[in-house]
This record gives sequence, structure tokens and C-alpha cells, in this order.
Amino acid sequence: MSARPELSDAEVEELLGVYALDACEPDEAAAIEAVLARRPDLAREAERLARAAAWIGATEATPPPPRMRIDVLAAAAARRQGTNDPVLDVYLSLSARFGRAVDDLPDAALDVVTPNGLTAHDLVVHLAAQESLLAQNLGVPTFDAVHEEQIVARTHAMLPRFADRDLTAAVELWRTSVEANRAWAVANPDRTAIWRGLGLTRDDTLLVRSFEAWIHADDLWQAAGLPTTPPETRHLSLMSDLAGRILPLALAVAGRTHDDRTARLVLTGDGGGDWVVAMGSGAADAPPAVTVTADVLDWCRLVGDRISPAELLHAVDGDPDLARDLVAAAPALATL
Repeated sequence: MSARPELSDAEVEELLGVYALDACEPDEAAAIEAVLARRPDLAREAERLARAAAWIGATEATPPPPRMRIDVLAAAAARRQGTNDPVLDVYLSLSARFGRAVDDLPDAALDVVTPNGLTAHDLVVHLAAQESLLAQNLGVPTFDAVHEEQIVARTHAMLPRFADRDLTAAVELWRTSVEANRAWAVANPDRTAIWRGLGLTRDDTLLVRSFEAWIHADDLWQAAGLPTTPPETRHLSLMSDLAGRILPLALAVAGRTHDDRTARLVLTGDGGGDWVVAMGSGAADAPPAVTVTADVLDWCRLVGDRISPAELLHAVDGDPDLARDLVAAAPALATL
């Protein structure tokens, strides 16, 4: 008898739909149930999907599309390629999270304006614009009709091409682009990529895209009036590390540098950490002149421009002017 396969939480999330349809092989079902036993949130979602499947079956007993199981299992197989690569895993997991948010978006919410000023409909096109831009920059283009490299301009160039309220085409471009970026990342673990004019490591490129997928998934759920949940700790940890490491660049972009000064950033909660931040040139060996302490989720939402510096609850120990500049600069690299 073959051993029961072990599935990660992310893989189980991908397979919940198949599980709810009772379309899994017995060993797959057992592996899924092992994860559901320790993840009550996933167990509740599986129960919700099963009820929906039963209701649909009771009202109109039609078989699921013949490719459903193939497509879902193919997606899960792709996700498995990231299981030994934590950065690729967070990119795929949070991309899948955004996909679920799109699936949850009712027609009535398409015109709801999200925090970046775009409607929920246009926000989906915005994500397709960004992922296809990355694919273009990586040399694996997925959209030939627009070559604009500035994100805002690219988004607005693409909006008329996806103006139909049916989001199928935009979502398909987004999914195709994520897959192209995944394939590039698997084949090029040590390469750099150009994003917003910056040369980033392969890992930081994926983390930037992961951060955006998380923020905008929450935007869509809020537009639909649905609750949001924090990312998994292992994913939040990688994103908060990026948020800490980019602060010197954010300070420069915001015009808030302080030569010969450093700050200490302490992010509390699961997925948090501790960073010494050079606030300008000549600061490498300077002891921190200020320590700023905040909740990790709040800080990441600040970096994602979803709360303002004035809204951030934080403690300051040291120079308050340096703390003010550090907090004000944090969202300087956020896009739409």
C-alpha cells in the first residue's frame, strides 16, 4: 500500500474545491483531512464549499466541467514546485489568494471604489497589468498589445481593452502572467529582474509581487463586504523582512534621509522582526538614534499604503523627528 501523500496548507487550499466535489483520490482526501483537522478555518471553508456543491446538485444535477479536476490538480502540482522554495511559495500562495478574492467578487461590487481609487473591476485589470509587465521585463511576454513600462500608465492603457464587466479575459491574462513568472523563477533562481527601474534579486522581485497580491486581495474582499484574514506567519515574515530592508531606499525616495544616523525598527507579532536601518550615507556603524516599535501587520499595511502614517499605532524611543521621518517614508515605494 502506498504511503499517504503529505500536503502543505497552501496545496490543500488549492484542492478544497475538488475535495468538496468528492473528486479526490482516497489518499488525497486523507491527506487533505489531516490538514483540515488542524486548520479550522480551512475546515469551515471546505464545509461551505460542500454545502454549495450539494445545493447546486439538488437544484440542477449537472456534472462538473470535465476539466475541473485536471485544472485544479495542475494548479496544485505547480504550487508543489514552490514547496522547497519559500519565496516562490509565498508568491504562488498570495497569487492564489488574489484569485480567490476575484472569485468571491459579486457583480454588485465591481463598481465599488477601492483604497487606491480604482474600482474593484479596474483593480483586477491593474493586477493583470502588473504581472504582465513583470513577464515582459523577464523576457517572457504575455500581452503584446501594450508595452508601457510605467505601472499607472500601463494600467490606464489596458483599462479600455478590458472594459467589459466580464472579467474572464483580464483574469486569464493575470493567470497566464503569474504562470510565466513562476516558470522564469524556477529556471532562474539566481537571476536579477528589473522592476520599476530597479535591479532586484529574483527573490525580492517575487516578494514585491506577493506583497501587492496580498494587499489587493484584501481590497477586493473589502469591496465585496467580506472579512479578511492575515497571511500565514511564514509568508508575513518574508514580506515584513522586505518591508524592513527597503527602508533606506524609501527614505531616499521620500527625501527624508539623515546622514550618519540609523534607526531601529521592531515589528511585534507573528511574522515580525528587528532591523537596523541606515537613514542616510555614513550611517553603517552609527548606533540607532531612535527605536520605532509597531505591530507587524500594521506596518506592512502602512508600507502598502493602506493606513496612513498618522493612523499607525507605534512607540518611539529616542529622537522623535527621526521616528516621524521613518514612519512617513515607509509607504514611499507603494504603487496604486
